[in-house]
Amino acid sequence: MNISSAIVYAKSEHEPALRAQLLQVTGVEVHASTDDGKMIITIESESDRTAVNTYEAIERMEGVLSVAMIFQQTESHPDQELLKCK
Repeated sequence: MNISSAIVYAKSEHEPALRAQLLQVTGVEVHASTDDGKMIITIESESDRTAVNTYEAIERMEGVLSVAMIFQQTESHPDQELLKCK
């Protein structure tokens, strides 16, 4: 599981439509936005590759100026660990 947060910088006139579009992306939640087009989002995905694909899809959305990752964490799956912790 990959969890990350980001700030999406967008043209302010595109914010309402972009917010709606972001909410259609699997694993994306919009937590806050400002009048000047900044949106705080989180992305939950199954893998690092899926997270990268999501970031790239957001960057290509109409009205997006840039996306800045703020935090990223990968949660391990205990059944996939090589050795159990003692």
